[in-house]
Amino acid sequence: MDLLILTNTAPNLNVTHIFNLMNKLEHNLVGFISLDNARIFETIEGYTIFPFDYIYVLKYDVALVNCHTNIFEKLAPAIAEKNIPLDKIKSIYWLLQQVMTKKYEDFNDSEIQDILAHWKTHELSFLNHYENEFPHTFDEMFMDENCGLPYINFLTVEDKVRRMYFPVNGGGERVQGSDGKIYIKDILREQIPTSPHLYITDEHKIEDGDVLIDAGVMEGNFALRYADICSKIYLFEMDKNWFAPLYHTFSYCWDKVEFIPKAVSNTSKMGGGVIIDDAVKVPNGSSVFIKMDIEGAEPDALRGARKILTSNRCKASICSYHNADDAVKIKAILQRYGYKTWTSAGYIVFEWYDSIWDTQDFRKGIVYARNF
Repeated sequence: MDLLILTNTAPNLNVTHIFNLMNKLEHNLVGFISLDNARIFETIEGYTIFPFDYIYVLKYDVALVNCHTNIFEKLAPAIAEKNIPLDKIKSIYWLLQQVMTKKYEDFNDSEIQDILAHWKTHELSFLNHYENEFPHTFDEMFMDENCGLPYINFLTVEDKVRRMYFPVNGGGERVQGSDGKIYIKDILREQIPTSPHLYITDEHKIEDGDVLIDAGVMEGNFALRYADICSKIYLFEMDKNWFAPLYHTFSYCWDKVEFIPKAVSNTSKMGGGVIIDDAVKVPNGSSVFIKMDIEGAEPDALRGARKILTSNRCKASICSYHNADDAVKIKAILQRYGYKTWTSAGYIVFEWYDSIWDTQDFRKGIVYARNF
């Protein structure tokens, strides 16, 4: 099969990864198409960068788009004018999808086979078919004139409406409705019942009076859902863009919130890191729930939480998909502390990390654990 790669002037493109997958599939590269007509007729690894108009001239089977803009909407009118079928224009992840399909097609795992069946008619995505049966949600965004921050009205497990604040620019998937208003799309998409990224289940949940440790808070949708029933809340978030929004989101219960604006780790000496055992002060024997989503730093964070994890009645939901071996490491650490561990149903394809191009693997989203 002959391929084109459509890319911007300064692409986030690791050609070694691309060529590796193409070679596995016996595909040929025709060349690159510049989406902004810059660097034309230069080369990348010996392959020519052609002007955009060459998309109508060159012979190829599939053109792969390597950028994060909504290129299909952008290119659709021009492509339709030249009668180029839209099904010839695909995301760069189509290549990864093809390799993973070949790699796993004979695996005796019904969950993986369900994903492969989904891929016959859909592109690869983070959650794949697990979100199919749930409609999208749209929460209207308002502006708080007192603090100058936008917010949405968010429903807690106690059916109370609380304001969830966002930075002025960025944060959440923002879309403009036909009414001209701005909405946050799918604020809880990863927490639908069929999601492999599900933190809470009927058997594994936060109870009244629990101490909540939320590492990797971001906009706070997890902690805010349970804030009213928790006796104490520890929020760990290192992204400064979220500091002010989180303060305003949790200001109504700030007397029971400890906000730690640092990265959770197993050391406090390097890069402003913090150890959970140093930051969290609860009486031994407390009922504690720990949630972590900290971009692959989960194993180190658990190593720095030994005292909390061994001196209390704990439940934990720990993200395990950022690195290929995270689930193994997380289970080993928690089992050494005396925990029973298990994983969420289904699999995630973590398309946003470069490592996926090397590992080409499905990953478990959450490691659950409890010590009682």
